[in-house]
Amino acid sequence: MTTQQALQNDKLQLLQAGLARLKLEFIETLKGRVSELDTLMDGFYEEDADVEHLVETIGQHAHKLHGQAGTFGFDDVGMKAAQLEQEILTTQGGARPLNTEIVEVRLVALLDQIEASLAAV
Repeated sequence: MTTQQALQNDKLQLLQAGLARLKLEFIETLKGRVSELDTLMDGFYEEDADVEHLVETIGQHAHKLHGQAGTFGFDDVGMKAAQLEQEILTTQGGARPLNTEIVEVRLVALLDQIEASLAAV
């Protein structure tokens, strides 16, 4: 093996180690996101809830998950997040007050998928 090949091999190993570390960090954030999303969904049932804000915040979480999940091999989580994000965009463009029932259904599906994916790791 030449010196240049050895350097390239070292760089590849560093890159793979970095990606593995980032995947572990992503997995840890998923655990926290389940709790955050559960809390946000519970907010729908509070008497003085700012539903618009709750839906917007859930949408931001879904958007981030949609973008990140596939990168780390969680394609099913990414797909559920994309479905939730699309449903939120549709809901936000609809009549007021917002009908959050389908958002809740999609959110529960996402939470179930995250938990199933974490159990499989």
